[in-house]
Amino acid sequence: MVRRKNVLLTVLIGSAFLTSWRAVPQTSKKAQQQGQAELLLLHRDERRAHFEHDVNFLLAHVAPQLLDVRDGLVNRMSREDVRAKFVEYFKNAQFSAWDDVEPPIVRVSADRTMGWMIVRVRIAYSKTDASGKKTNENTVGAWMSAYEKQNGTWMMTAVTSTFGQN
Repeated sequence: MVRRKNVLLTVLIGSAFLTSWRAVPQTSKKAQQQGQAELLLLHRDERRAHFEHDVNFLLAHVAPQLLDVRDGLVNRMSREDVRAKFVEYFKNAQFSAWDDVEPPIVRVSADRTMGWMIVRVRIAYSKTDASGKKTNENTVGAWMSAYEKQNGTWMMTAVTSTFGQN
């Protein structure tokens, strides 16, 4: 009889554990989907920021220090370094394309505090140099950006990028 009660108690505890365990992933999955949707909106707005040369929007989602991995180097950039880079980039550029070549891949942690996104974008723009000569750039870039949720806002903390011709 005692053994039967122990088995029954074990089954009840196990069932309660499994029921609560199943509920957590569903809640986490919804939170992850919401985080993914937020990062995809951020990606869409980054496109708009390029066409409108909106450096301030881009900086609103960059952590105080950004790790930039490119060309075999790891650079630590302050937000002001990023500002200077985009001010110079946007200065004489007129974008005609900044379009996904394939859908972005987005993942968010179960607690929605960290996320990452891999994108592949075709970028086309004309730029004018100091002498007034206009040239056209047409490239495909791919990058992986890492984000942390800080005070309710997704902040990019690292980016690894590659660029090549079509």
